[in-house]
Amino acid sequence: MLEVTQKPENSRGIRSWKLPLKWYQRLTLATAVAIWLLIVLGGIVRVTESGTGCGNSWPMCHGRLLPNLEYHELIEWNHRLVATLVGILMIVMGVSTLIWYRKPRRLLFLALASGVFYLTQAILGGITVLLNLDHTWVAAHMGNSMLLMASVTLLALFARIGPIEKNGFSKTIRWLALGTLIWTYLALFTGSAVIGTESELSCAAWPQCQTNQFLPNTPQEWVNFGHRLAVGLSDIMLLALAIVIWRSGRRDKRVMRAMHFLGLLYISQVFLGAFTVWLGAPAYLKGAHLALAALTWAALVILSILLWVSPVEAKANDDTSGGNGEKKLKRGKQSKLAIVPEPVRDYVSLMRLKVIPLLLVPTVASMLIAAVQYPVPQGQTLLGLVLWTVAGGVLATGGAHTINQFLERDLDALMRRTKRRPLVTGKIAPERALAFGVSLTVVGVVLLWIMVNPVASMLSLAGNLFYVVVYTMWLKRTTVQNIVIGGAAGSVPPLVGWAAITGDIGLPAVLFFAIIFFWTPAHFWALALVRREDYEAAGVPMLPAVKGDVVTQRNILYYAVLLVIASVLPFMIQALSWLYLVTALLLGWVLISKSFQLLRKGHHSGMQARAMKLFKFSNTYLALLYLVMVVDRLIALG
Repeated sequence: MLEVTQKPENSRGIRSWKLPLKWYQRLTLATAVAIWLLIVLGGIVRVTESGTGCGNSWPMCHGRLLPNLEYHELIEWNHRLVATLVGILMIVMGVSTLIWYRKPRRLLFLALASGVFYLTQAILGGITVLLNLDHTWVAAHMGNSMLLMASVTLLALFARIGPIEKNGFSKTIRWLALGTLIWTYLALFTGSAVIGTESELSCAAWPQCQTNQFLPNTPQEWVNFGHRLAVGLSDIMLLALAIVIWRSGRRDKRVMRAMHFLGLLYISQVFLGAFTVWLGAPAYLKGAHLALAALTWAALVILSILLWVSPVEAKANDDTSGGNGEKKLKRGKQSKLAIVPEPVRDYVSLMRLKVIPLLLVPTVASMLIAAVQYPVPQGQTLLGLVLWTVAGGVLATGGAHTINQFLERDLDALMRRTKRRPLVTGKIAPERALAFGVSLTVVGVVLLWIMVNPVASMLSLAGNLFYVVVYTMWLKRTTVQNIVIGGAAGSVPPLVGWAAITGDIGLPAVLFFAIIFFWTPAHFWALALVRREDYEAAGVPMLPAVKGDVVTQRNILYYAVLLVIASVLPFMIQALSWLYLVTALLLGWVLISKSFQLLRKGHHSGMQARAMKLFKFSNTYLALLYLVMVVDRLIALG
């Protein structure tokens, strides 16, 4: 990994050995990932009660170098093996920083801090095993591991972004981020206390403690419930942070990506915690809960730092400074996907993977809602069923998107946002793209048929055919109602999710279908207002290009109202409770307000910006609406 770079010989005639910057960046990132894996394995050791799997001997396992083929012994031995790997990486990283990357000083300070945390971690781990200490010391071991992960994560971050300057976010936002970070760190200790005191199931319901009582009674119940309160406050602080970042008007790409990723992790963590209680706290879910918590912590650390500082372009290309041979860090401009061969990236781009999550959210939500009311099919697990349904949905949807691009390559060549697609530029031959799309569709449908059930498979196929044949080949080129009728294809996912659990189509699933059906026009026409010139150039009869902006704005408002009415219907049939109703009405009020504002201001300056904001909020609207559906049913389940 170390490379030699030819440099002028110094006064003693000795050549300099140099670790290139790109390898230093990879080294710090690999160390951060290895530490995360070590934390995960440490959590597995705890939840499987394998801490004494190797006896009281340390670092050996029962005095031997290799373990026996025994469950607890293997778990503990692998934990120690990864700890050794982390130690090697830490030494290489520390030495590399000390010799070649002492400047900027933040790299040196973080490397030294991570070294101290690692030594502390090793000492705490050793004495915990040798002296068989209680859960208080185990919690300290966990807390130090999070500090170790934070320091190495920041080292990897600063090694990549190079020179920095003060960010433009307000002090309120920065201090709120710091407060959220500190409180989340404290909340992690409450989670450690839950595992250490074996209180995972002390509160058998969720989010209340017991089915017939909200607050706990016994000390163990308070430990469990206290963790929920601590995490709940952390969630509220994160939500407040997301809101103030959004309202600040600054669209720092790094900050927004970190915020979105962190939000996804937090939501996943909440649901994983609920399912841990729901399914009786199996070891694999407790381990996954800790793994996700550590990843969430690292993401929060990155977001907090990015709110304080932002990268700037390097001002010098010199390899040395101050006679110490210290290289100034420069921002790399290589593609994040450069490691993936270009043909693979081209074929994957045909699937339009960025769009698919918006379709999968209703699918998974519908599955979870159905699972509350109906038993999971015999021989299946809910988690396995969700994974197979998602996998089949991704393949089938990716196939439909690919075939869509094959059929629309003539239109794509005339539109600015699509003229660089592989089929337009000639990177992929049309017949190969068609074969790829058909193959994906067939594999996805067959996978759903075998691993889920025939009803879900046929619904997925019907959605694909409607999208490709009815919308792409007919409606899109012939009528302004193309997106209205064609929206039925995008409304199929909740039907697939419901059928995956029940094997048929129920009334709640039909209402979920209706919600997406009425959501689609308002969502898509908002984007069409921004892209109107593209549709005019391609001759596509999209509503703004044919009827104009005012008619489109009026229709957006109409469909926003219809959407809100449709969103209330699941409550009316008692499929969901008051929690869902209140949330649906609040989200609907915001959507209608934005739609009305778009219509009222008409062609005034900033119309396209308002339309784009409405388009982005419509994505958030649908995701939050289905998210609340799941929360509502989990609460009902207790």
